[in-house]
Amino acid sequence: MRRDCLSRKTKPGRLAVEGEELVAHRFPSALVRMVSHADYWRWRTVAEATGAESIVRKLLTRFLRFIAPGLVSWEGQPGPVVAFPSEALLRVYGIAPKLQGLYHLSAMEDAISIEVTPWLGRRTDALCFGNGVVLPLESLDEGQRVRVLYSSWTESLEPISVPLQLEM
Repeated sequence: MRRDCLSRKTKPGRLAVEGEELVAHRFPSALVRMVSHADYWRWRTVAEATGAESIVRKLLTRFLRFIAPGLVSWEGQPGPVVAFPSEALLRVYGIAPKLQGLYHLSAMEDAISIEVTPWLGRRTDALCFGNGVVLPLESLDEGQRVRVLYSSWTESLEPISVPLQLEM
């Protein structure tokens, strides 16, 4: 299981399944992670029915999670976090118009999941689109939908049907 599935900054998680639809969720720690579509919409329905949290409570919760991560529970958040392996082939739906304009993307694009280490060895998950644009998960909007097409795009390639013959 991937290391970020077990991070103290998000709920414990599991690996994605091919064909599964995931949704980006920004946790109170400001990390963006993927959760299952069903868990996300169940959480949204409950959150809307119970009313939005006050700004003071949100700020206090973030402060407490920063100074003592194990002190505040993740109750009220969707989960578990769903991780996809590096090199998973994904279909990203409903890309925000802002991102479409900035990065020359369509509303729906296929992308490959990658891990990048931009500075100080801090690893982050990102999406690499066909036009070469790499976007970290943190740049996705809340509610961004992603479908896992293949766990590994390299496994989806068909082998050459004609055997190679070496001439001597």
